Amino acid sequence: MKKLSITFGTILLVVGCFAFSPAAKADPPISGLWHEYYTSDFGPPFETYAQWHIDRLEIETPNFLNGVCMGTWKQIAGRSFKLFHVGWTPGGIPPAPTSVRFELRHLDTVSVDGNTFDGTYDQKFFDTNGNLVFEDMGTIHATRLSVDQFANDSSVTATK
Repeated sequence: MKKLSITFGTILLVVGCFAFSPAAKADPPISGLWHEYYTSDFGPPFETYAQWHIDRLEIETPNFLNGVCMGTWKQIAGRSFKLFHVGWTPGGIPPAPTSVRFELRHLDTVSVDGNTFDGTYDQKFFDTNGNLVFEDMGTIHATRLSVDQFANDSSVTATK
């Protein structure tokens, strides 16, 4: 019985230590600010800034529209994530002038060092009746942006 108590006590100690360790409370590797580069199978490449929040929400500002779009994401494996993202396209876009909204889906994998991610995307544009009027697919590469990235840059005038 004493052996069983020691074994059970050891198991509780290990589980308790893990529960309070930083590894158990670490943010998902996708959370943070990213500079995203999209390479389209259809048209010219484009860029965005995206903030992936730890609450599983994502906000993005593209360089080709005046506006903000947003989404929700899910971790599907250790460093892999999928995103569902929506936005408005008032007045349409050049290949789809009747489009009024879009849906964007990503499948991304964060690098081991956590500073980049790569993936694929599928973006669908819909008219006011919900009809698909255009689809664009391609690849995405993103680089993490950090408050510390300019820490050793002598040309930066802001103080630490």
